[in-house]
Amino acid sequence: TGLCTYDTAPIVSNVPALIAEVDVGANPTHYGDPATGCESDEQAVRVTGLKGDFCSPQCDSSGSCPSDVPSGDAAKPQCALRTTTGSKYCALICQADSDCGTGSCQKIMGTGLCTYDTARLNSVPALTAEVDVGANPTHYGDPATGCESDEQAVRVTGLKGDFCSPQCDSSGSC
Repeated sequence: TGLCTYDTAPIVSNVPALIAEVDVGANPTHYGDPATGCESDEQAVRVTGLKGDFCSPQCDSSGSCPSDVPSGDAAKPQCALRTTTGSKYCALICQADSDCGTGSCQKIMGTGLCTYDTARLNSVPALTAEVDVGANPTHYGDPATGCESDEQAVRVTGLKGDFCSPQCDSSGSC
């Protein structure tokens, strides 16, 4: 927000002035830029491994997220973040920068999240979270979307790419 001001005239320097602060309102929707204020049910979130922040509400008990997004955003809200204490938070999932309006789409572990530049936000505390990647629904999936609990990501020498693989049992069955 900008305000028009004028140089203080020497003739009125002894006139008492009212000291005021600009009242910066919160974003009009969820998932906005923390630099302009988060909604009352949101926190500024910084995802480990990504540059930038965004306002994020907690997921409800069914894993749902508020659907109101900033103007110009095509990204869809999803319950996609987990804090170190296990709390789950919502994020806008994107494929490209164009999905994020004035933000940018940053990818981590195969998931794109809309974030905003943090250069102006150093003084605003942010919750640290990680992408909560759900495991593949079957064995031998893409490690970028998570392996099953009995699998490990495997890369075979001489081949490009990797995959999830369970350990074979003593009889050689996998």
